[in-house]
Amino acid sequence: MSKKIKIGIIGAGSAGFFAGFQLGKQGGEDIEITMFEQGPEVSKRDCPIHDGLACLHCYPCRIMSGVGGAGTFSSGILNLHKNIGGDLEDLCSQAGLDVDKIINQIDQVFVDNGAPEKVFDPFSLGEDLEKLQYKCAINDIRFVPIKQRLLGSQNTPRVIQSMVKQLREKYKITIQSNTQVMDFDKKKTVYFAGKKTSENFDFLIVSPGRWGMDWLTQVCEKRRIKTFHEPLDIGVRVEVPALVMEPICSIQRDPKFHIITPTYSDFIRTFCSNHRGYVVKETYGKEQIAGVNGHQLSTDGKSENSNFAFLIRQSLTRPLEDTTKYGMSISLQTSILGGYKPLVQTLGDLRKGRRSRPALIRRNPVVPTLKNTTPGDISMAYPYRFVTDIIEGLDILDKIMPGVSNNSTLIYAPEFKRSAKRIDTNFDLESKSAPDIFFAGDGAGLSRGIIGAAVTGIIAANGILKKIGKKTNFIPNLN
Repeated sequence: MSKKIKIGIIGAGSAGFFAGFQLGKQGGEDIEITMFEQGPEVSKRDCPIHDGLACLHCYPCRIMSGVGGAGTFSSGILNLHKNIGGDLEDLCSQAGLDVDKIINQIDQVFVDNGAPEKVFDPFSLGEDLEKLQYKCAINDIRFVPIKQRLLGSQNTPRVIQSMVKQLREKYKITIQSNTQVMDFDKKKTVYFAGKKTSENFDFLIVSPGRWGMDWLTQVCEKRRIKTFHEPLDIGVRVEVPALVMEPICSIQRDPKFHIITPTYSDFIRTFCSNHRGYVVKETYGKEQIAGVNGHQLSTDGKSENSNFAFLIRQSLTRPLEDTTKYGMSISLQTSILGGYKPLVQTLGDLRKGRRSRPALIRRNPVVPTLKNTTPGDISMAYPYRFVTDIIEGLDILDKIMPGVSNNSTLIYAPEFKRSAKRIDTNFDLESKSAPDIFFAGDGAGLSRGIIGAAVTGIIAANGILKKIGKKTNFIPNLN
């Protein structure tokens, strides 16, 4: 009997899962797959003290890290579009894949595992979509209509648990949770914390997600694996009455608006809209920075408010190129000003350059869904340029979403989507400086979001399949 080919997957998020599906489907009995995840099983990621959203405030590491990845406790929005979540069309074409087919097949995996059948499809609305596109066009706003499937924060863990069962039972993949990988080298040796010190593999797929991006950067620097800095996405989370967003969200659940601000010609965009959802706290980094995010419990929503991220894209050039450190420094300043709670401010106070007081927040027409905050002045932490971008961007957005730039609109900070350093890879996402080590997902700077990460996981898996002489068709019939 020939020796099985050993494949290690570091990270059990969307990228790791879909790499596992592809390898398990196409690799057959010739391969042995082990997936390592530093966080707990899905069922162990809940806060043992509180239920629901409260656990987001108490145990943020369990929200960001664990089997299923950060997406497990997100709103679970699947953006079914080739240009959302990274340049998926370019990645797939270089790897010889049909991007639309791959996205549809990824979507089907989620449906097979319990995702809602309902798809939010703006293209089916005809005249309503055309009217919105026209309003955007005459107001210098780019609107990107896309099909979306919303899992909902309450349903997503159940979908992930079903996928875990498929990986373990159907494809015989070993998933080792609570296993911290400390390091790996160019010989494909993985080093662990604790009693189990190391294990050797024939191939590695490294997909640690956003929670592991700093760790991956350190390992790559140590092992001389070439990387590049990516642009910074930093901004705020905006909260308004749900009625303000209802006309837009009835056309597209998570609208994607792209704006160029007039003063600095900066690119600012809406991201991660949660219609009738909640603003939640996240803690990240060794500095325990208190950031914000948005969650939606179900497809129907239960809140009187809606929220979305409003993010500025900023690249840096020499001598300061490290966008992650720059963004972290802004976020840390903001967190310090809030006493390690997120800052909240009304847009009216931000315009006037004054701090929002607790008494004003209490009587504000928009009642905050996140209570664990510090009323303050975001302009004391954010550069003037970014504050200007936010105010100007909301004023422009108000032309198609009346009410979004009201003085009562709530602004939370920091909202920081850390950009991982991008690994220098070939078309199959194999490191150019470390043969047989492949990279995938957000933590490797190759994608953004659930679908994008899944696509890169499949490409990386295909790279291994090519090397061992296996078919690379991705047809994951899981039923």
